[in-house]
Amino acid sequence: MVACLHRGKVEVLRRGQAAQRLESPHLEQLAATRVGRTGARIVSVTRGRTSTELCYAIGDRRASSVFAQVPGSRNEQPVFQSADAQLSELDFSVADERLACTVAGANGTSAIGVLADDGRGLRTVTEGDVIDRAPRWAPGGRAEIVYASAGIGRTKTGKAVGRSPFALHRLRFSDNSVEVLMADAQYDYTAVVPVSENLLYALRRSYDRAPPDSAFARISQAFRDFMPFGKSIGAAPMQSHELVRVTAKGAQLVAQDVLAFDVAANEDVVYSSTAGVFRIASGEATPAPIAALEHVEQLVIY
Repeated sequence: MVACLHRGKVEVLRRGQAAQRLESPHLEQLAATRVGRTGARIVSVTRGRTSTELCYAIGDRRASSVFAQVPGSRNEQPVFQSADAQLSELDFSVADERLACTVAGANGTSAIGVLADDGRGLRTVTEGDVIDRAPRWAPGGRAEIVYASAGIGRTKTGKAVGRSPFALHRLRFSDNSVEVLMADAQYDYTAVVPVSENLLYALRRSYDRAPPDSAFARISQAFRDFMPFGKSIGAAPMQSHELVRVTAKGAQLVAQDVLAFDVAANEDVVYSSTAGVFRIASGEATPAPIAALEHVEQLVIY
């Protein structure tokens, strides 16, 4: 099964069946309020605590809530609620029994956050004048998170004057060490799925070398592009990328014009583009269409 975040709604795709929309009673209640009218929506989806469950975050520009539900049941279980934190880009690990997420910060920054599977104890595990985003747990319960990170350059007065290319980092909780896995001055590496310790899939696009006088606008726009609560419903998601398979021998191109993706343990790849959702079976090279959903912002195999 594949869950797709599409214009603030979650569509569940099952082979040989019509797409099923995940209905959120909480979001329906918000829709009748002022909060709902100002843009409350589902901003992220990930696998849940069981094989049939999904976790998803509902947010606006001020607050976030995380819920769990078996699609079709309408039995929505609250996991986390905050009037202060803005959460997005969830990734749940059954083996690690924790939920990783992106937490919005001040002045265009963001950090990686971690929650226990019961929603208690949100804590940020990265810090600095950076944009840290798109965390994914390493498989096998190794207590490691891989994520994308870019530094923000500022003047002595604090004015933003640029950002570095997004690079891929790995955080090991066993010793709190951080390792750079992939960095290239020519590319932004903005999302990653680790398959094993020596194999990962990632999204990349050319690093934008715009003139310095537009640096602050670039940083602000980059944050709005990457953070779902910065988009208006119905707006086009972030720019398309190349999907690459990365080993010790280098990066191999898998697909172009990719918006979001996920990889199964057997290396089946599912990805979205402006044309729909596609699957590349393990060992194959040709994508097969599985849904005509355009501009899917996030998807997860579960």
